[in-house]
Amino acid sequence: MLLACGGEGGGSISANSGSEVVLTARESTAVQGTLESVKYRLESMSWSITPLSPDQPVLVLLNADCASAVKNDRVAPTPATSSSPGGSGGSTWECSVFVYSEQDVKTDALYRLQLAGLNEAGQQVSYQRTLRVQPNPVPIDSLIQGPNTTQLRIQPQASICNSGVPLLLSAQGLELNAQINFYSWRVIQGPEASLSGHETRNLALITPVVTSPTVLVLQFAASNVPITAEVPAPYVATALVSVLPIAGGGCSSP
Repeated sequence: MLLACGGEGGGSISANSGSEVVLTARESTAVQGTLESVKYRLESMSWSITPLSPDQPVLVLLNADCASAVKNDRVAPTPATSSSPGGSGGSTWECSVFVYSEQDVKTDALYRLQLAGLNEAGQQVSYQRTLRVQPNPVPIDSLIQGPNTTQLRIQPQASICNSGVPLLLSAQGLELNAQINFYSWRVIQGPEASLSGHETRNLALITPVVTSPTVLVLQFAASNVPITAEVPAPYVATALVSVLPIAGGGCSSP
């Protein structure tokens, strides 16, 4: 649905299931969007999400402010016509947002995902698409909290990175305890990445080289016994890494 509040232009948001963006709970997906302003150049663009019913889980949006975006501006003035005045030029901007559902849902949860921009004339051009979060069929591992532990977390919990760049992740909140001395990092969603220190609390990661916006979800696990498929870890945490198809540079944490 295109909403051109006073501004002339168009837009699009990628969909992965018919006309909707579908996301499985406790996972992440990349959504690509484009806005075009015909007569005036764009000055800003951002993503927002609104639940369509109460008590829906809060979703995490990375790059919602389009700090990483492809901006093509036309500097030649737009000529006037018999029915409308001329303009300063025009823009076609592309921006990807990474949507993460940290909480599970029991039934499908619906949201309105919107990409909106303002042009030099103060006019808004926006595009909307329905986003559906579906229940995750894989049960959540029970987290055991003992007297010598606090809530386990990873820092940074979410990052936006370019392709082929280093990123350091650190597991925190699990107090030093002689009984907790087995650790494991692994990629549970997305392409394989170069991991160094995957059996320690601190991980050195080299992001994969990608050709389109890509999501990595990493899991850190800690246990007092060796971690195997038959003996899962009692302490787990996840981190989200959003990778852009841009070489060089580094990472940022929103």
